[in-house]
Amino acid sequence: MALISRLEAESNIRRLVSLYCDAVNRRDADAAGLLFAPDCSITIADGPERIGRDVQIEGMRQTFTAFDFLRQQCDVGLIDVAGDRAKARLSVFEAAHRTGEDSVSLIFGFYEDEYARLAEGWRFWRRRYTMQFRSRMEVSKLQLAEGMGLGFEFAP
Repeated sequence: MALISRLEAESNIRRLVSLYCDAVNRRDADAAGLLFAPDCSITIADGPERIGRDVQIEGMRQTFTAFDFLRQQCDVGLIDVAGDRAKARLSVFEAAHRTGEDSVSLIFGFYEDEYARLAEGWRFWRRRYTMQFRSRMEVSKLQLAEGMGLGFEFAP
């Protein structure tokens, strides 16, 4: 029974991560924010620690409105479950276009996550994001397949 419980927790945490990436890709701060515990804590790169679900939602709203396009993919590695808590490290790839810029940003990094099982299910409790690589690619260097478009506009 312990194995089934652990596998169920791992599956629910993988779903949590997928729901988060989907919300980020849609730039839906409210949907993403509901995936965090009320007393959550996040540190992004060298930024300050941000505490609380409402603080996370407001930060995501500000971030998401700055972009025309945001695509994040997270690969979940091993998940260590211990009762109602769990830990995992996620590899992250992100491609983004900030409104008004003429380049696309490509970012590689990882999240070190801690999760808590609450009454509403598994939630992000602690997150630390470390950026490993960031590059900007000029639009003129993008090679689009015939008939494909960018899906967003660049400012002149």
